[in-house]
Amino acid sequence: MLNSLHISGYVLIDSLDVEFRPGLNIITGETGAGKSILIGALKMILGGRASTDMIRTGSSKAVIEGHFTVEENAKVHALLVDYSNDDLDHLILRREISSGGSRAFVNDFPVPVGALREIASEIIDLHG
Repeated sequence: MLNSLHISGYVLIDSLDVEFRPGLNIITGETGAGKSILIGALKMILGGRASTDMIRTGSSKAVIEGHFTVEENAKVHALLVDYSNDDLDHLILRREISSGGSRAFVNDFPVPVGALREIASEIIDLHG
């Protein structure tokens, strides 16, 4: 389950923290409110394509970080063995985009972006 999402320096967002609750979470708002930007940021931590164009004007880098709870998920636990500090029930996925490129992290361990995609396929369904 996605517990929280932190975004900084991404597109038009200076800094934003979003908390999610168990169950269905729906993002609504008027045209231009930033729903697509929020979904785009979420796609970044799930292994989506990154570009330096995504860095907010005036920021040196964009950072998107998602905190997940993955209790009792054997598939995810197996994937996390190489990227964990022994806490297999909590997961942090992070992307950093700077002029030097994009970096991906799982629980603060640097990983290839493909690792984010592999883990994401087991923990989240995103529609939008």
